[in-house]
Amino acid sequence: MLRWKEDDGLNILQDASPETLSYVLLAAACAAAVLLIILLVRARPKASAEMLTPDEVIQQQFAAVARRLDALEQGVAQIGTALPSTVQSVGVVRFNPFPEMGGNMSFSMALLDARANGVVISVLNDRQGSRVYGKPVEAGVSTQKLSDEEQKAIGLARGRKV
Repeated sequence: MLRWKEDDGLNILQDASPETLSYVLLAAACAAAVLLIILLVRARPKASAEMLTPDEVIQQQFAAVARRLDALEQGVAQIGTALPSTVQSVGVVRFNPFPEMGGNMSFSMALLDARANGVVISVLNDRQGSRVYGKPVEAGVSTQKLSDEEQKAIGLARGRKV
């Protein structure tokens, strides 16, 4: 078992004079202050690498806006290139090809792009079923013979009054 002697060196503070104690406390406080300053300096962001002036921030934001504008202009150019070949006009004519049936249940529909290229689709309905026909259209005309209703549908799609 361990026994403590009264003079084993652990009672240093009891043996020290009040003047010595004040110096020890002052030295400890200074060491703590220096340690705190070192920690604060290490934690602070570096001015040259991370901090930007207001002008630099505005220049970076302007560059980001310019990049976005360039991307938008490229997208608009791609859309402008693709747009002429998309369906831009539709003409529909309903008709009754079979007089024994009532109503205009059949129709012809022209789907054309900006150059009047596309397709005319005709659907003929009767009591036994439906028949669907598709014919190509280039520059507003077809290489296949068109019915009157198909020609009217193309004319409507091209903006002509029928």
